[in-house]
Amino acid sequence: MANPTIEKLAGYETTWITRSELSDEGLKTLQDRLSQVVGSFGGEVVLNEDWGKRKLAYPIEKETRGQYTYLVYTGKSGVVHEVERNLRLHDHVLRFLTVNLETEFDGAEFTKRRADIHAAAKRREEEREARREERNAERRGYEDRGDYRRHDLDDSEEMSISATDEE
Repeated sequence: MANPTIEKLAGYETTWITRSELSDEGLKTLQDRLSQVVGSFGGEVVLNEDWGKRKLAYPIEKETRGQYTYLVYTGKSGVVHEVERNLRLHDHVLRFLTVNLETEFDGAEFTKRRADIHAAAKRREEEREARREERNAERRGYEDRGDYRRHDLDDSEEMSISATDEE
């Protein structure tokens, strides 16, 4: 009585940098090609993000800017070798890096964790922005009144300072 087991596939992430002059259609073609490669190895693309054009930390092949792309996928053994082979063959790819995420990767769990992380980061940014606005409003309040006295003194010290100013 053989019980068929569901084979868990390994998860990988690959980040690559292409020349900034590569058109959107060319980048889309490369992404589609890599999706086909992943599919041919029994895997699936979990996440495909375009991180945009950024300045490189150091020139690579006389390029100072590059287009970053991030791909998370699953697949059987050999999928990484084939993805990297396709990236090596493409003339516009400057650099790439592949990381093994887990040997038994769950794409749904990864997507949920990533959404939670993004939501938490967005909340922190909104809180930071609210504090920044509050500080700016407080500063505008001091400037509007024309009151440039030290605001850390209590009333008795302010009265003694103003009394000495009048003499």
